[in-house]
Amino acid sequence: MLSSLYAFEIDHSFLANIFDAIYDGVKIVDKNGNFIFINKSAEKNMGIVREEWLGKNLRDLLPSSILEKALHEGQPQVHKHSYVLGKNFIVHASPLKYKGEIVGAVSTHKDESELNKLKSSIDSMNLNKYIDFLENELHRTQMAPLEMKEFVLSKGSPIIAELSKLKKLAPTDIAILIRGESGVGKELIAKGIHQLSNRMGKPYITINCAAIPESLLESELFGYDEGAFTGAKKQGNKGKFELANGGTIFLDEIGEMSYHLQAKLLRVLQEKELVRVGGSKVIPLDVRVITATHCNLEDMIENNRFREDLYYRLNGFTLTIPPLRERKTDIEILILHFLKEFSHKYNKQIGISREANDYLINHPLTGNVRELKSALEHGFVLAETDKIELSDLPGSIANNPKYLEKNIPLLNSKIALDTYVQNGVLNISENMKKMEIELITKALAITKNNRTQAIDLLGISRQSFYDRLKKYEKEISIQV
Repeated sequence: MLSSLYAFEIDHSFLANIFDAIYDGVKIVDKNGNFIFINKSAEKNMGIVREEWLGKNLRDLLPSSILEKALHEGQPQVHKHSYVLGKNFIVHASPLKYKGEIVGAVSTHKDESELNKLKSSIDSMNLNKYIDFLENELHRTQMAPLEMKEFVLSKGSPIIAELSKLKKLAPTDIAILIRGESGVGKELIAKGIHQLSNRMGKPYITINCAAIPESLLESELFGYDEGAFTGAKKQGNKGKFELANGGTIFLDEIGEMSYHLQAKLLRVLQEKELVRVGGSKVIPLDVRVITATHCNLEDMIENNRFREDLYYRLNGFTLTIPPLRERKTDIEILILHFLKEFSHKYNKQIGISREANDYLINHPLTGNVRELKSALEHGFVLAETDKIELSDLPGSIANNPKYLEKNIPLLNSKIALDTYVQNGVLNISENMKKMEIELITKALAITKNNRTQAIDLLGISRQSFYDRLKKYEKEISIQV
């Protein structure tokens, strides 16, 4: 098929299959301008029969085209607009050279309908909100370690400064204790620390202390020798610490470890060596230890459930990750992040309605990032339009009666109904307008015009805040 490009000794049918798998339209001509390949996408969006074009000349079928310009001028043509066959296209074209000579040219293109789909996908997420997302992504990659790019944060996140400290802490061997509720991303942080450390490329071993029965956890951590117990492997078995030797071990849910086993762990950390269960050989260790817990270890120490000496051994530096419900600006960024991820996964573009967006932001999200991602994927799959609606979200969220019980400091005291009802006017829309104006004005006054803090105080999304600010710009007296 590509016989005119005789210089390339390749399997032409294999190359054709590759080009046919490309979503953009692809056209290739030889040095004389004769079409030698057109992929399926180009055939479809140009509305042609490619067999009828192959072998024919570019000048006859597409006179003065971008592809012809690239062929004759020998220069790439990038982001060029072209109107051919009654359609608008954005075209990229480049000459094909071999040993300094032009042997043909290739072009790729998108048609107007694809561009409109792209525009709609951005519109459906709201352009301002998407711009905000991109600004946050830029800020996050500048502030947080690059290796922690999976830990999505807003530029106003309360923990971005803490994450920045890890750049200094990671290259050391200081023990790090990560605290936070289940689902906030403790394991992502631990893995990021390892990747930032001098141990990157060495073993990174994780173990959840709550997921393994106490009777088995000791042998899982420290290994065992042959005959240590009934059912033991004949040759014995390495434990997690041995497997992590030279690298990092992450002990998740350390607060769930028994008091008895804590003493053995302390000895291993102090002596930097271990003896397998049922064995006698001393094995030297060089392991960086990172731990995580959702428990209040201080209370556990008071109740003799956690060893104080082990606590100080593990707590060289503590990083506390607040629950997602206390990081509302992070929720907005995560929503856009996951929508983008699902768009790639399911090959379709879907946004989210304002109602569903605000509902998620104000939902308790006790499962944190894990719950948010699950809820969004549920809605993404079930959505029947180009937006996730409230009805598409899981029932545990959409039907939550506590949604309206938001802890907004501005509403802690009762507002007298007479403040809004004048001359017997009970119009809900008019009175809600007055209330919104008063609350926004008060929030901006309290925060001294810090809009990010005002948004958190009001408990609404950034987009909702700016929509209302624009709507009531004449009525809001404070200088904003």
